[in-house]
Amino acid sequence: MDAAADGDDGQGLHVLARFAGPRGEIRVLEEAATGARLYEEGGVTQSRVLPGGEAGVEYVRLMAELLTGNDHVLLLGCGGGALATMLHRRAAKVTVVEANPVSFHLARTFFWMPSGIACIVADMRELAAPPAGSVGGIGIDVGGPQFSYEDVITPAAIARLRVALGKGGRIAVNISLEAPDDPVPGRIADRLAAEGLEVWAFTEPPGSEELNVVLLAAAGREDPAGLARAAGAGWSLARLAARARRRRCARSA
Repeated sequence: MDAAADGDDGQGLHVLARFAGPRGEIRVLEEAATGARLYEEGGVTQSRVLPGGEAGVEYVRLMAELLTGNDHVLLLGCGGGALATMLHRRAAKVTVVEANPVSFHLARTFFWMPSGIACIVADMRELAAPPAGSVGGIGIDVGGPQFSYEDVITPAAIARLRVALGKGGRIAVNISLEAPDDPVPGRIADRLAAEGLEVWAFTEPPGSEELNVVLLAAAGREDPAGLARAAGAGWSLARLAARARRRRCARSA
C-alpha cells in the first residue's frame, strides 16, 4: 500500500496522501483554512473531521448524540472514524466493523482515531452476530461510489443486529439521499420496524450541501421532545414506523 502527498489541489485543499481503494482512489485532504481533513473515495467525500478528531458534519454529530450513554457501541462503517472517536471519548467501549482495512489505517494515521477502539475487518452482511443483548447502541454509516443501501442493509443483517441489541437500545442509520423524495429511507425503516423497533427519521432541510436522513430505530419508547432536543435546530423529525410485532419466522444467516 503506497501513499504519497502531492501538494495543493488548487481549491484550498492540501493532498496529504493517496491510496488505491476498492471503489476508486482514496485521497486524504486537508483544508488550508481550517485544518479539517477529508476522506475522499472515488471522488466522493466520505468524512470531514475537525483537528483532534471531532466530526465536521452535522449528521455524525447527531448520531453521536443518539448513541451516547451506552456502555458498548457497535459501529458499522469507519471512514475517518470521527463517530468512533467521539463515542470513545464519552466513555463508551467502541467496536468498529469495516470491510476495507485501509480505512482503519487512515483513521488512526490521519484522522486522530484512538488506538483503544477495537477494529474488525468484515462486511456487515457477513458479520457474525454479537452475543444476544450485548450492545447498547449500533451505528450504521456505510456508503461510497455506486453504493446501494438496500443491498447492504438487508433484512437478514438487521435481524442479526436486533438480536445483539440490549433492552432499550438504539440503532442509528445514516442515509445520503439521491433526491429529496428518495424512497430508500422508507424502505430501510420498514425493515427495521419488522424487527419490533420504533423508527424515527431526522431529515436535513432542502438546500443543505449534502442531504442526509438519520433513522433512529429504538427498542423502547422514545420521547419526541427529547429527540428534538438531541437534534437541535436544522433537522426535521418524524415518526416513520411504530413498533411492529417481531417476525418469528426463521431467517438464514
